[in-house]
Amino acid sequence: MKWDKLESFIRDNRGSIEQLNPPESIWAKIEASLQPVSKKNMMIYWQAAAVIFFALSIGLLVKNYQTSNELNSYVFNDTEFANTEQYYFQVIHDKESLLSSSLEQHPDLVVDFKNDLRELSKNYQKLKVDFDNNRSEEVLNALIKNLQLQQELLNNQLDIIHLINEENENVSI
Repeated sequence: MKWDKLESFIRDNRGSIEQLNPPESIWAKIEASLQPVSKKNMMIYWQAAAVIFFALSIGLLVKNYQTSNELNSYVFNDTEFANTEQYYFQVIHDKESLLSSSLEQHPDLVVDFKNDLRELSKNYQKLKVDFDNNRSEEVLNALIKNLQLQQELLNNQLDIIHLINEENENVSI
């Protein structure tokens, strides 16, 4: 309630309020009360900033050194990845076969489902090329994650088909 009155007062008297300037004596008192920043205080801030910068630089150098050592000490096991890759390829192939037989009854879903899977497959191929060029653990994990996403996508698509079939059964009953 009080704010409404204040707002209406300001709105009604805006022109005269904006034309008023505070007296110079008020500005002089404000300036006098402000404490000037001494050069000594500024030097302390610069020294503190330099110490922080130095500490961060050392920390980043140590972290970078440790990361490069970890990458160099990482031994890639081709057989283990090949087995993992083969497992996911088999699971994905089985799910695709199951999905293909289910999609015969729902041809309108085929394009959407295939496009989603095709996009993940393209990403997998790009990651595979990157992995062949640079055998890093990060790319390896991305390859496995992509295969897991493909499997998850197929599971979700199968669930959608299952739900549609259940709805069609309920409607026909």
